[in-house]
Amino acid sequence: MMENYLLEHIPISSAMGIKVEQASAQKIILCAPLSNNINHKNTVFGGSLHAVATLACWSLLHVNLESLCEENFQIVIASSLVNYLAPVASDFKVECEMPKPGEWDRFVKILLKKGKARINLQATIFNDGQLCVEYKGVFAALKIRKNSENVELVNQIRIN
Repeated sequence: MMENYLLEHIPISSAMGIKVEQASAQKIILCAPLSNNINHKNTVFGGSLHAVATLACWSLLHVNLESLCEENFQIVIASSLVNYLAPVASDFKVECEMPKPGEWDRFVKILLKKGKARINLQATIFNDGQLCVEYKGVFAALKIRKNSENVELVNQIRIN
């Protein structure tokens, strides 16, 4: 289900060959082949590693917001930081796990009260047991409001 959503709504997912290995409320694991993401040194292109890590975090937030309530939310990335620790020279997996319960609870409380909130998410990429990429992103969720003409409007991205 999550894989179909990515392929339908985020076209780069298809070009990158992204597959969803696991999509639960606790963990997202995305896989991608070297062949679709190769660079001139026969390793995975850094932009691909960044993109798949972003998608893993985005997917975790998407899965959890869908189960949280029936309201619609827009998910955007506010900022990210990537540490490339070693090259990735094969097909790869990106894992993103839920943050600590206190962080999630705070995020949900603010989101439901104000209609917008931020949360820090992390993803990792290992290759042959070695940590190759550490990713940290700040994601914002914004409640989608509808005006009288039923046109969707998104709250301002600026989040307190």
